[in-house]
Amino acid sequence: MRKRFTGLLILAAMAASCASEPEAKPSADSFCVMEEGSGGEKAVQRTLRSDRFDTTFYLTTEEWAQRLGVYLREARAGAINTCDYAPRPKQGSKGAGARFSWTPSGAPVWESVPQEKVTRYDVNGVHVESTYWLARLSVECRLPGDLAEASRKVLFRAELSNLMNSERRNDAEARKRQIELLYILAGRAADALGCEGDPLKGDPVVKPLPAA
Repeated sequence: MRKRFTGLLILAAMAASCASEPEAKPSADSFCVMEEGSGGEKAVQRTLRSDRFDTTFYLTTEEWAQRLGVYLREARAGAINTCDYAPRPKQGSKGAGARFSWTPSGAPVWESVPQEKVTRYDVNGVHVESTYWLARLSVECRLPGDLAEASRKVLFRAELSNLMNSERRNDAEARKRQIELLYILAGRAADALGCEGDPLKGDPVVKPLPAA
């Protein structure tokens, strides 16, 4: 995937900004596609607790990379909704959704969530934090070309919301499953961007950390 998408952000440095939110698409050339039998598909199934699920794509990988490039070049805040997974049959508004953004180095992971509601994990050497329904990770993503300097001033943030856990607030295994899916999606996204040094590699091995 890296070879295919490494040049997208160099192109994105020249892309025009798009202010409106993307509309859902029935299918897309997206890193959110989970191939049958893949570790990603199994992670979605475990997170949703359903063998069958539907995926909503908001952007193709190319569109997503271009938009992130514009956000980085213009130092613009805001997360980009990328894809959602919902169990089949549908259970109201419950499901999992992935978003990505840039965040200043040193910025807090949580601004209004009490620390006692957040659990912390190590995943293959990457620090991940999660409430019962929202997991976040932030890593360095050094980019080549015109965005190299800007990429050294921020961190790449991946976020997974998971309303399937709304009734499992104290379920440690449910949090672990959503973190596994977050890490897989973040790794695919980092490959698509062409982040140098493979900051998110390997299958996720989730280890709880002591409370702060």
